[in-house]
Amino acid sequence: MKVISVITEKGGVGKTTSTIHIGATLSQKGYKTLLIDFDAQRNLSMGYNIPKEFPYTVHDFLNLKFSNFGVFEKDKNLSVLAGSREIEKFDFNSQDLQIAFDKLKQLKFDYILIDCPPRPLNGILSLGEIALRYSDYIISPIDSEKYSIEGINELLPSIKRIRNEFNSKLTFLGFFFNRVRENTTKYKKYRKLALLQVKEIVFMNIVRQDVAVENSKDLGKTVFEVAPGSNASKDYVALVDEILIKIKN
Repeated sequence: MKVISVITEKGGVGKTTSTIHIGATLSQKGYKTLLIDFDAQRNLSMGYNIPKEFPYTVHDFLNLKFSNFGVFEKDKNLSVLAGSREIEKFDFNSQDLQIAFDKLKQLKFDYILIDCPPRPLNGILSLGEIALRYSDYIISPIDSEKYSIEGINELLPSIKRIRNEFNSKLTFLGFFFNRVRENTTKYKKYRKLALLQVKEIVFMNIVRQDVAVENSKDLGKTVFEVAPGSNASKDYVALVDEILIKIKN
């Protein structure tokens, strides 16, 4: 089982949509996949039309309430541990967190994706910090703009700190350009800049901007269900292929 955190320093870059579609792609490839909504805004849960009253949430999980453990089952290979607005009020305890994440190892998923909140990793035991302490890998979607590039530069020292202090196996697989308009000057500029400066952590595959993605969100479905032949659906498959290659290497 591999645990992958999807995290950004900046919000509004399609993090949750990316988590949903990477998870859907893995499940379509036959991997048993669990998505964890670790954001108090519950965007991932809302993306799957999971009600706030769902009987089991990530808040229950972190409180070590395992007797009634339950997930929302999207299909035979894809499940969601529902989010909770109460999670921000949780009083985190390192020993209990270790017990909770050890429990995940017993669930026999191939991949677990954690949709993290876009918050600074400043050493406080925040939700993002917790996710990275117990993850194997990290991926980050970014927009083609200065602030997103700067966000990656801010994220890397935090990853190094967590790896040195808590989780020596933590690996940053890289960042990918999301919602791309390929022919724009802005995209070409920041793509070139990223490849010149940090080529080793730039995914070669991108996800192009596609109205099909927005339509799928409105319907509470994935782009594979709404527009299986769209550019975005092809891009997510190619991106996941690259992710799997990086993990195997």
